[in-house]
Amino acid sequence: MTDWLDKAVQRTKKKYQVQRAREERLAHEEALKRRLGSQFCQELFGWFQNIEVKFNNSFGSHVLAVSVVGGNGSRNLKILARPTRAQESMAELNYQERTSSLGLNMDSGAPAAAQAIRLILTADGAVLAAMGEDYYTAEQLGQKIIDEMLA
Repeated sequence: MTDWLDKAVQRTKKKYQVQRAREERLAHEEALKRRLGSQFCQELFGWFQNIEVKFNNSFGSHVLAVSVVGGNGSRNLKILARPTRAQESMAELNYQERTSSLGLNMDSGAPAAAQAIRLILTADGAVLAAMGEDYYTAEQLGQKIIDEMLA
């Protein structure tokens, strides 16, 4: 029985070695992507909070309002832009750590269009936000959203 068992174990190891290594690598990459995705969103949300203060102080009026809700696993950021009393737009970013996904809803008077933002792990270990064919750092994504809200 021991001879059979040793051979069966060796055959099984040989047969599934590549697949197991690939699964372990994918699990490691997903864990890394979740950790870096969470850092990306913390950076992005912090950027919005800093810009709210700087923009309003530079503009001389309360034009942007930013609020963050949620903890580490799920966070929402709401941005209200009101450059004039008659013009108002809203954006909401929702981050889900479990799926490493970021959603964007923007409402500028037209019907709200939800957009999924993919978080991409680059070869050098950085995370970029992908919208269509374009890639953004946290600051670049924040600038794009604010620009669209104030356009």
